[in-house]
Amino acid sequence: MTKELVFGHQNPDTDTIASAMAFAYYQNQLGYEAEAVALGEPNDETKFALNQFGLKPLRVIETAANEVESVMLVDHNEPQQSVSDLDQVSVSHVVDHHRINGFNTAAPLYMQLRPFGSVSTILTEMFQAKNINIPAEIAGMLLSGLISDTLLLKSPTTTDHDREALPYLAKLAG
Repeated sequence: MTKELVFGHQNPDTDTIASAMAFAYYQNQLGYEAEAVALGEPNDETKFALNQFGLKPLRVIETAANEVESVMLVDHNEPQQSVSDLDQVSVSHVVDHHRINGFNTAAPLYMQLRPFGSVSTILTEMFQAKNINIPAEIAGMLLSGLISDTLLLKSPTTTDHDREALPYLAKLAG
């Protein structure tokens, strides 16, 4: 198996960075070789969360085809929100909570799409379904992403899934 890059949308927010980190870890536990990267510098909120949980910012990339043949997308699926050379790589996985728009592939792929308040919640449920332990620092980042995207559970997009994931992640993050 060859390495794949995992990344969220351009101008990354906390849910995007947390999701890339968590999904790369998840895929590595399943035997894939995955590296979380970012399509831009983290914002102040994300920098705070990274510092809080003792993590370094992700490596920022502008293109993917010069490094890998295949990528995994989190927190987006629209090509205009993605890496500039998305059309030059295969997309093997998508985990998202947004609408599908302008996305197509030449080959079948794994897609996990749920109308939740954050991708962090989707990933939390994926970890639980496979009985994969979430390390404390990744749980903290997922918690931060969930809180950010749901506006502390006050967003109209917040679901019961988000409300259930929050205390679970908080306990894991300590």
